[in-house]
Amino acid sequence: MARMNKIDEDFDLGALGDGRGYVVVNGVSRRFKKDNQTFNALDNIHFEVQKGEMVCIVGASGCGKSTLLRAISGLDPDHDGSVFVNKKLVRKPEKTRGMVFQEPRLFPWLSVFRNVAFAVNGMNKKVRAKLVMDHLELVGLKGFERAFPRQLSGGMAQRAGIARALVNNPPLLLLDEPFGALDTFTKMSLQAELKRIQDKSKTTMIMVTHDIEEAVYLSDRIVVLTSRPGKIKEIVKVDLPYPRDRNSLEFVKIRKHIFDLFFEEAAK
Repeated sequence: MARMNKIDEDFDLGALGDGRGYVVVNGVSRRFKKDNQTFNALDNIHFEVQKGEMVCIVGASGCGKSTLLRAISGLDPDHDGSVFVNKKLVRKPEKTRGMVFQEPRLFPWLSVFRNVAFAVNGMNKKVRAKLVMDHLELVGLKGFERAFPRQLSGGMAQRAGIARALVNNPPLLLLDEPFGALDTFTKMSLQAELKRIQDKSKTTMIMVTHDIEEAVYLSDRIVVLTSRPGKIKEIVKVDLPYPRDRNSLEFVKIRKHIFDLFFEEAAK
């Protein structure tokens, strides 16, 4: 369970919720078998995400962050416990839940336009074309619709992946370390872009990241997992105004607190 004590009077921690969130993760545990041995990846995870909220999940490598995201997406239904999105039990992937991976996973033989359009079905050609162009403009790729993935930088390719995930207007977007392979400056630029997109689209987002500063910059709340098996160590509320100053005392204080949680885990 999340540790709900405050570290001091100025530090606010998020609560687990009351079962009425837009996303409800209820007692999720996941076990895997390897070489005739069973090991636990996740242990009794409970938390909620409110509509329009950005929540980041952080933790050490191997703690089950991506496994948890796959459970929420419906890509991995073989877990104990349950996940509800908009009060509907998650049993399989659906278009109401967009997914962005660390690699853009674009089709190399299709243009940027066609890669994004691939995610759209059952729509008039003109309406679909406008929808695709609107989303390319949203992610800053207007003018690159005829380009092929090999002609894009890593950051541009990831923008195309985000456009494809958003083109069906999913109310929930799940992101699995989408900026992990990018250089620092491109990463910071796309972090700001993602926040701008969320502000405009009002999409609920859950993001897995190893980057604590990224989590503090983007999140309304941060779910900190223990080392394997992943349990919720703490849920940290990030009550800072936007745009966020990475060098402000309040920002640094939250970042340091999460680092301290990591060091506390490492010392066990």
